[in-house]
Amino acid sequence: MHTRRPALRAVLLSTLVLAAVPACSAGGGAAPAADAKPVNGGKLVYATDSEPDCWDPHTSAQDVTAFVQRPVFDSLVYQTPEGKLKPWLAKSWKVGANGTSYTFTLRDDVTFHDGSKLDAAAVKANFDHITDKKTQSQYAAGLLGPYSGATVKSPTEVEVRFSRPYAPFLQAASTTYLGIAAPASLTSGADKLCAGNASVGSGPFKAGAYTRGQQRGYTKNAGYAWAPEGAGGTGPARLDSFTLRFITEDATRVGALTSGQVDAAGAVPPQQAGVVKRDTRLALSSKAVPGAVDAFYLNTRGPLFSDVRVRRAFKLAIDLDAVVGSVFQGTGARAWSILSPTTPDSYDASLEKSWPHNPRQAAELLDEAGWTGRNAEGYRTKGGKVLTVVAPVYGKASLFSQAVQGDLKKAGIKLDLHASTDAAEVSGRLDSGRYDVVETSWARADGDILSHFFLSTETSAGGGHNFARVADPQVDRWLKEAQAAPDGEQRAALYAKVQRWTLDQAAVVPAYVEQSTVAVNKKVHGLRQSISGWPEFYGAWVEAR
Repeated sequence: MHTRRPALRAVLLSTLVLAAVPACSAGGGAAPAADAKPVNGGKLVYATDSEPDCWDPHTSAQDVTAFVQRPVFDSLVYQTPEGKLKPWLAKSWKVGANGTSYTFTLRDDVTFHDGSKLDAAAVKANFDHITDKKTQSQYAAGLLGPYSGATVKSPTEVEVRFSRPYAPFLQAASTTYLGIAAPASLTSGADKLCAGNASVGSGPFKAGAYTRGQQRGYTKNAGYAWAPEGAGGTGPARLDSFTLRFITEDATRVGALTSGQVDAAGAVPPQQAGVVKRDTRLALSSKAVPGAVDAFYLNTRGPLFSDVRVRRAFKLAIDLDAVVGSVFQGTGARAWSILSPTTPDSYDASLEKSWPHNPRQAAELLDEAGWTGRNAEGYRTKGGKVLTVVAPVYGKASLFSQAVQGDLKKAGIKLDLHASTDAAEVSGRLDSGRYDVVETSWARADGDILSHFFLSTETSAGGGHNFARVADPQVDRWLKEAQAAPDGEQRAALYAKVQRWTLDQAAVVPAYVEQSTVAVNKKVHGLRQSISGWPEFYGAWVEAR
């Protein structure tokens, strides 16, 4: 039986741990020199800072799992870096009249890496695997929302059904989490799938040799001929192979790039950005990640934060402009909404500048709530009890969390960063509600990410992520109406209501917008960033050396 460690790392260590750095190019990746022409062949080595706990995207909630498995697994739908949805394994689709079904017409020329053919039965097998309780899906099952089943209509036609209208499904179907694996591989067992020893898809690269804690290899799928429109090429990938090296230490990872040991690297921290920019052989690109920004989710049903005055005081007491500026050395952007500005058709820009740092108002709210005393350390007290905010952290608290801790002390609020490497202990705290705040972020290029955090049914004990423990019928209604609305403007208006409500009620305190950063040797081309900010290796190529 698997622990919930994959989800814990995703939600408690910040799902995207790529540091914020200046955006040096909008499209992601260095532009080829004027006389450089794309070439086939060669190999590339990419250094990343994290490695999946579980390699099965149907099980794992980690963003890094989606990244490292994207080259292996194709999806029914493709989302371009600009956010547009295009056919991929599905040539086309039809939405049922009431929005409760999607009928996909599949390509008939797709072959999995094991030689088997893609058909409607394969799609059904994948969705059945995701929703099977034995899979213990921490995220993919949630992306399927009110899924009620799939029916094979013909070898190339499959109908996916939902118990109520579910407009976000097409975008969800573009993610790696709902990627389509060879059916035979799904019977390998949870242990092999999670260990990364049974990854068999139809993607442009095949999973190669893997050494835990060191690296993973990928080899070209020479028969690949079903790249979606806008993917950056047609036919097989240009690279013969590429390797992901897992280098957790920032200076070592950047050093591997500057010394030529690797061709590209992610997660360049602000402290190392200058090293990259001064090296004329290198180029740097950065992209704001869509979805839920790094934020503090306040337990609205806990003994402390059930008082909205204390929640609002917590929100107003943090000087986010100063903290973000200090930690990210002027290269990061503070958040004004729970959603990132790059989330397609969802972000409410009217919230910008609407809740600046206000220590005086925070103090007044805490006084009203009865936290009027002070102890020797300067923390507020009430009835002899110190105003302590318990924040579970799996692993080690980030520099940002520690900076917020110091800032809150000025307001008399003690932030207890309860760090632990015991996954079961942290998981138990979440499931039982024994915490005051959870800090996390979550990448998704659709406003429906709000449902995962604020629908009353998305409890931690049930594998969900409603860490604010919101249970408001009006919020549920807005989110379900958004899921049912086929029109983008309607959905955006409903998501705006949710964003405003969560801020007004201080159920969440948005902190900063995640940035996905890639540094490359200028001999590397076409390594563009996806809608979620991860590198896409399909169109990449390397100049002859």
